[in-house]
Amino acid sequence: MKQLRDDSRKVKEGDIFFAIPCADASEMAHAMQALELGASSVVSALPAPQGYESRWAQVNDVHFTRYLFAKEHFGNPFEKLNSYAVTGSNGKTSCAFMMNAVLRAEGKKTALLSTIYNLLGDEKEEARLTTPGFLELYEFAARAVKAGCTELIMEVSSHALVQGRVMGIPYKTAMFTNLSHEHLDFHGVMENYYQAKKILFTSELLGRGVGFINIDNSYGNRLHSELFFRERIGVSKKQFKISESEKGIKLDGYDISLFGEFNLENAMLIIEWAREIGCQEKAIANALANMSIPGRFEVVYNKNNRKVIVDYAHTPDALQRTLQAARQICKGNLHLVFGCGGDRDKTKRPEMAKIAETLADQIYLTSDNPRTENPEQILADIEKGMTLGKHKKQIDRKKAIKAAATALQSGDILVVAGKGHENYQLVGTEKKHFSDREEILGFFL
Repeated sequence: MKQLRDDSRKVKEGDIFFAIPCADASEMAHAMQALELGASSVVSALPAPQGYESRWAQVNDVHFTRYLFAKEHFGNPFEKLNSYAVTGSNGKTSCAFMMNAVLRAEGKKTALLSTIYNLLGDEKEEARLTTPGFLELYEFAARAVKAGCTELIMEVSSHALVQGRVMGIPYKTAMFTNLSHEHLDFHGVMENYYQAKKILFTSELLGRGVGFINIDNSYGNRLHSELFFRERIGVSKKQFKISESEKGIKLDGYDISLFGEFNLENAMLIIEWAREIGCQEKAIANALANMSIPGRFEVVYNKNNRKVIVDYAHTPDALQRTLQAARQICKGNLHLVFGCGGDRDKTKRPEMAKIAETLADQIYLTSDNPRTENPEQILADIEKGMTLGKHKKQIDRKKAIKAAATALQSGDILVVAGKGHENYQLVGTEKKHFSDREEILGFFL
């Protein structure tokens, strides 16, 4: 059976290829590659090259044509699912996992698309991107319907929104967590980043659905005020009764097995969302009381009055929130291992350094995912924001974690930040197995 493709490298004999317009105008090259690999036809906004007229369809809007073909080809799966979206710089994954837990506690069969992994019911699948490509999304939704799922929870990235990857999905709800310094290598400036997130709340995607917006941050407050024509719910900590417990947070009587101000904000959104869509109080309570999110303030080691926490924090805002949460429960010194990813926004490096010096007592700078950048240069960029002499440098992440763990005294906490759930490290063009969690447990056990 012929397939729909928008990646020319995946084309097989008889497939239909959509030549999506590219910023570098390489769509013709992709189309020619697809034809060489046996595509039965190419759909493009460009005119057909000489000799290929019979295998070429020129259209005004390739994205919309692809959407129409996908609906037909995959049996319109999104009309058979209740789809819930969450976007924001930080908190997407935590909110998505909480939403999934609440719906499962309600007895629903769910599908989940997240940064950590994807789920079809109980079946776990590897996640390649936070939000898959357009055709991959339709293929996943079709499999979800076939598996008997009725609910789909999705993390939606700003890249996916700008690139039209979620075009035509009729979301029942959309959630906005926050917006902070991230992805400016792609968006350029914060205003472009904000406008990208705002796309999720347009009538084309949200339709008659409801928006849930954290208004305890400036961008959330702005978004809420600018969507005056839409049904939206602004959510603030002021609406809730808040206290702390040994196991985490207590919010409006719900015991939540997570720590930190950021998780408080995530949980308040989920409680408001769950109540609005008609979930039972018992289901909400059970789900939140038993939450565990891989690589999100995950306490990996907790013995001998020492704790080691792994967190995905790789932005200034996320690092600040994680360290503030750790500081609240730390009785001794707070140690930190972190670095910054290569081939990504360099402007956040000194900013993260300043946050680290302000909140941590001892810092170990190391490699994150250096990719094709020189790891020494990445650390040098981070050091530009450091003035207090609290840090040590160790390029080798394994050695940095060992050095930090060795230094822990009674009452101390170590935060290993940046990679969270990831079980690999990108060095050059190579993907090597590496897990912060495994390294920590290997040292202590």
